[in-house]
Parts: sequence; structure tokens; C-alpha cells
Amino acid sequence: MNIFRARLDCAALPSYMNDVQEVVRAFSPYIAVDSDAEEYISVAADMLAGGAMRVRIASSRAPVSEEICPAPNKSELENKRVFKSFVKRKLYSYCNRITGIRLPYGSLTGVRPTAVYYRAIGSCSNVIDYLVSEYDVEPFRARLIADVVEGQAPVYNRSGEGADVFVNIPICPSRCRYCSFISTEYSRVKKLVPAYVDAVAEELEAIADVVSKEKLRVRSVYFGGGTPTALSAEDLARLAALANYGGEFTVEAGRPDSVTDEKLAALAGGGVTRISVNPQTLHDRTLDAIGRKHTTAQFYEAYRLARKYGFDINTDLIAGLEGETFDDFRESLDGVIGLSPENITVHSLSIKRGAALMEEGVKKSMDGSVRKMTDYAIGALESAGYIPYYMYRQKNTADGLENVGYCKPGKQCIYNVDYMEETNTVLSAGAGAVTKYVYPGEGRIERKSNAKGFEEYLRRAGKLS
Repeated sequence: MNIFRARLDCAALPSYMNDVQEVVRAFSPYIAVDSDAEEYISVAADMLAGGAMRVRIASSRAPVSEEICPAPNKSELENKRVFKSFVKRKLYSYCNRITGIRLPYGSLTGVRPTAVYYRAIGSCSNVIDYLVSEYDVEPFRARLIADVVEGQAPVYNRSGEGADVFVNIPICPSRCRYCSFISTEYSRVKKLVPAYVDAVAEELEAIADVVSKEKLRVRSVYFGGGTPTALSAEDLARLAALANYGGEFTVEAGRPDSVTDEKLAALAGGGVTRISVNPQTLHDRTLDAIGRKHTTAQFYEAYRLARKYGFDINTDLIAGLEGETFDDFRESLDGVIGLSPENITVHSLSIKRGAALMEEGVKKSMDGSVRKMTDYAIGALESAGYIPYYMYRQKNTADGLENVGYCKPGKQCIYNVDYMEETNTVLSAGAGAVTKYVYPGEGRIERKSNAKGFEEYLRRAGKLS
């Protein structure tokens, strides 16, 4: 592999373009950004008379590229969006020329590829062609984006009315090597868990007051983490009772080793309608390697118990886990499809900052092997009657791919769509939880974050001296 190690200079870009550098970083490991490197890539932009923008890209590996983006003559916000998109497209083309590598999503960066699709509706006759021509998105991935938009249409909240409630339980039985969430192992905070439950309960009571006073319609409730089912059945029942608004209610029971009949009974009694039971893979050797302290047999047992209580079930799988071949992934996916859960989410492995994998120096795969897995998943799930209905992308993901949630028709998770598309307010409780006030008419979002650290959250809640 021919690696171009270069320092990246974006200082001559306006501040609203601070994420332009992600285009270059997406080409890792072919382009390795290193502030001490002798070689360089520089990107600059300056305004011209009449409102046009000149973009200049230079490096020690290719001739200088200088192009002009005509004045958009739109609102200030839309002008910035047009200029930034232009710079990203030109920088992507430049990096493609240096490396010979094409990325499945072209110059698109950011978490939500669907946002670009939604913005383009009404302004061009064929949005798929627009994604291909304007952003260099591969046609297959452009079609996937379109299919996701179509799949989420039945629950997409166009009015922006209502709210969702999110509760973060950042506790797990053990820490997975790929995980970067701010969560802690149960054994480390066992003595503090009662105080944590008390603090979250108080927040949920405050949220209920807001919902009542503002006459909000709660579209969905979601308990995430971490692993909420690391809590006791008693604690789960208490929190569920405070968060039950009579509609969609999801709890992540992602770790099969945290699932018991007693806990599932408590959730069912508390109004929970949907849970996640996540194998990630159906191969015990991989589960052991990635730090998940459960077996495939435990997953099947947890799934069986969840079925007994009538929950809609989601299962997560990860494409690209260390040591796994295409056949390994195919066997896991086919095995999960055979169980016929209402939802299946396929993640592409991301090497995240703060995860053990990154600390160990593991690099993301860019050899096409993970793309083969996800392409198989798209076809296999479609053949089994599932539709894609929400998606998001993360930095440093294998083959530059995506995470996609699939469901049986009519089984879309409202919370997943609302949260990823940022269509309405999310009221949140727990350590690290972020409340988002969405003002669709004004095109803005305000965020209010709780303390991230477990103990700091308790300290601020007055539960820890």
C-alpha cells in the first residue's frame, strides 16, 4: 500500500468549514494525516467580487488545483452550505487523484447521508442522479439512501410536533473492545447504582412535568447505554413506570448475559414494547476476542425469553469484526434472519477514539472485504422481506461504509428515525445524555448536555458528596 503521510493545512478556510478536513481523513490509511510530516496538503478559499468563491488545493504529490464556485445568491446559511459542499467535492476529487481510491459515499461526510437527500427533494428531478453527479456517491449507495428515505416515510415526523424521551444507562457487564461509549463496568460502580437510579428517576419526573405543562405528545421512549438490563428487575420496573407514555417504548437488552426472565417480565409490565438483543456475531471465538462475556447459546436463550413476552425484537450484527471472513458474517446474518426478528441492524466496524481497538493500534479495513459483507446483507435482507429505514455513518469505518437499520414493513422504530433525522425534540436523562430542542420552523437545534462522567453526574445531582 502506497501511504501518503502529510500534514493538513486548512487554516485558510472560513470557520464554518471546520469539517472539510474529514474528507482527507476518510482516505485513511492511504492518506495518513500527520502534523509532523514533511509532505503536505493545503486547502484555501477566498471570496471574490460578486460573491463567488475561489478554492485552491495544493500538495507535494500533485499539481495545484484552483477552481471558482459561482455566487449562489441564496440566504447566508444556504450560501455557506453551497460553498462548503463545493470545497468538499473538489478536495475529494483531488485526494482521489492522489490515491486512485474511490469512496462509496464520495465527498459526503457527516453522520446523516439522508439529510442531503431530503434537502435535494424538490430542487432536482432525480435525487439519486444528483447524489452521484454532485457528491460522487456510488450509484448503489445512492439507491440505498433513497430506499432508507422511502422506508422511514411512514413514521417520518414532518410536522416536528411532539417529543421523544431518552434515558442513558452507561453501565455494562464488561467492555467490548470496539466500544467508545462513555460507559463503565457494573462491577466498578455497583455501590453507586442505587444513587444513579434515584437521580435518573428524579430527571424522569421533571421530564414528565415538562411533557404535561407543554402538552407534548411523546412519540417514543428509548432506554439506551451501555446496557440498561445491567440494572436489577426492581430498578428497571421503577424507571419504566416513570417513562411509560403508552406508546413505543424501547429498551436495549443488548448483552444477552444481562437478560433474565425476571427482568423481561418487569419491562413488559412497565409498558416496554421493543427490545434489542444483540449477538454482534454468532461465532463464540469472535465473541471472546472482542470482549463480550456471553456465548451464542446465551443469545438464543435471551431471544427465546424475549419472544415469550411478545416484544418486537431488534438484533445487531457487526460486519468486519477481527478475524471474521465473509462466510463467518454470512452465517451470522443468515442465522439471525432465520429467527425472524422485527428489526435487524447491520453495523460496519468503526475503529473509534477511546475504544480498545484504537488504543491497540488496529487500523480500519479498506480492502473491500467489509463492503462485500454489507452488500450481501442488503440483498439477503431485501430477499427476506426487510426494508432499510434508518442509517448513519461514523468516522474511521471499514471501507468508508455505513450502519443501516432494517425492519419488517410496519415495524420501524420511531425513536431511531426521529433521533437520526433530528425532526423533533428529545428530552433526555442520565449521565452523558443530551437533550435536543428542535425548532423546525427556524432550522435550528439547541442542545443541553448532562455531565458525562458517572460520578460527576451523581455529584451534580446531589447524590455524591
